[in-house]
Amino acid sequence: MIRIIGAGFSGLSLAYHFVKRGYAVTLIEKSNRVGGVIQSSRQNQMLVESAANGFLASEKIEELFADIGVKPLETRTESRKKYIFRGRLRRWPLSFSETIILIGRLAWAVVTGRRKPQAYETLHAWAQRVLGNAGDVYLIQPMVNGIFAEKTNLLNAQLVLGALFYKKKKKSKRGLLSAAGGMDEVMQKIKDYLVSHNVRIEFEKDPFLDESILQHNTFLATNFQTAYSVLCHSSLLNTVSKTDGLRSLSLVRVTLNFKKVTDEIDGFGVLFPNVENFNAIGVLANTKIFEHRGEYNESWIFSNSTQPHLLSWSDEQIKDKISLDRQRLFKSVFEIKDMTVHRWPDVIPSYNHDLKQFLDEHSSLTQNITGNFLGVLGLTGIHERNAALVEKYMRTEKASGLQSAHPEKNREKI
Repeated sequence: MIRIIGAGFSGLSLAYHFVKRGYAVTLIEKSNRVGGVIQSSRQNQMLVESAANGFLASEKIEELFADIGVKPLETRTESRKKYIFRGRLRRWPLSFSETIILIGRLAWAVVTGRRKPQAYETLHAWAQRVLGNAGDVYLIQPMVNGIFAEKTNLLNAQLVLGALFYKKKKKSKRGLLSAAGGMDEVMQKIKDYLVSHNVRIEFEKDPFLDESILQHNTFLATNFQTAYSVLCHSSLLNTVSKTDGLRSLSLVRVTLNFKKVTDEIDGFGVLFPNVENFNAIGVLANTKIFEHRGEYNESWIFSNSTQPHLLSWSDEQIKDKISLDRQRLFKSVFEIKDMTVHRWPDVIPSYNHDLKQFLDEHSSLTQNITGNFLGVLGLTGIHERNAALVEKYMRTEKASGLQSAHPEKNREKI
């Protein structure tokens, strides 16, 4: 019996991979629902996502959709346009001379073998060294804002670049994939699939009251703070070193539509370089990304990396800050109609040097852990890593003689 603690996407995905290999699985979840921070709701003529908009297309994600019976919703043609703000909306934010410098520096780094990040080099230092100042400020920083929500001078280059280029097998589709009913439809379909394959899901239960929780067949699929706390306080894993620099970032996602709007973002969205001093780190044009998202609406993303007090902001303060930011994008008149705010404290780990050190020193402990803090960030990366985690578990079981039955022989056709 495999026990998985946490029924967010990380836990659901891991359970799915174990079920595919014929294992009996129990999922333990402290709340009364699956999906973790991923929720979808239809309100005020909008489909509102609380967190991720979609999955990066890959072979394993397409296989997941097929198994759970979800028709993949592909991105719209308009979403191919992506913008970075530099005085105005730009598809490419660098000048001609800056582009030539970037190409020259990158080519030189490749030829001289200096392209790879050095040990414990910050992403800022790497980008300055390999791409130059403009490449760092107007390309790398806004890009990682949209993914890691952190300043480049605090990020570990090896961790970030490893997560960005984590190997994913592409298949027939490109871009993002979701469902007509939003990301929550996918979560519920995974749950239904697991239940139909005899997975037991225990809701509103605190598994950490059980002192034997950390056994070889138990996997943590929790947030970073919970997993780290369990490791630090476990008598089985008392070698874990405590590091004050390990921290998580808080995000606020605000989805809104308009009573009156003249200008719409005609693409996926806009990223804001930190030097432009926006309140938000970016904005998504949801209805330009996927169909079935209602009337035109946008999602504005804030991080406490650039706004330390954002969790204390009232809805009205958030609305004012969005209004100020949007007036910089478009000079035309607009009026916000409805707004939904999702506040997520400590939701994403900071990929800094301390996390890198923790992962390097305790790589063996992470074999029973899944989540967004293990060198892969993004739902597809987590799903791909979970597949590898199950394969490794099976090899370890076979080598150590722990396997009491051969699950493949009893596997249902699924």
